[in-house]
Amino acid sequence: MKGKSNVKKKEHHFQQIIRKLQEVSGLDVDILVEDHFPGRRMIGGKYSLETNRVTIYLEEIRKQCFRLFGSEEKLMDYFAVILAHELGHAADQSLLELSMVRAGKMEKQKRNQLSIKIEENAWMYAKKLVPDLQPILTVVMEQSLAIYKIEE
Repeated sequence: MKGKSNVKKKEHHFQQIIRKLQEVSGLDVDILVEDHFPGRRMIGGKYSLETNRVTIYLEEIRKQCFRLFGSEEKLMDYFAVILAHELGHAADQSLLELSMVRAGKMEKQKRNQLSIKIEENAWMYAKKLVPDLQPILTVVMEQSLAIYKIEE
């Protein structure tokens, strides 16, 4: 019985974080929370330009948090950072243009540079949205951007 109580408590905390960040951001964007990302990659969240929707994948968030920090102790903060980052994509006025340019024909290095710009824009917005979570945000951001640096 205690396990179900903890799950409900966490769900309540996730919803509180969603409401707070949505309010602070002032964005009119739908936010969905799903259990799993439907693909093979370990995606914690994504923003869709087409639907103006952020989707957060809880199981992937848990796994990522555990991999980065060795426990789920920082799960709520990690969740907030990922959500803030995805809201950063929603707030990015240049996202549509950058995405369209990136979808065109170009060298892999140029496409990679555009991907980095898109991600950095979202992280800069996230920093403003969750200023109290800078230490964890910095770790997550560096990890996230490292993928692109390896591919250069």
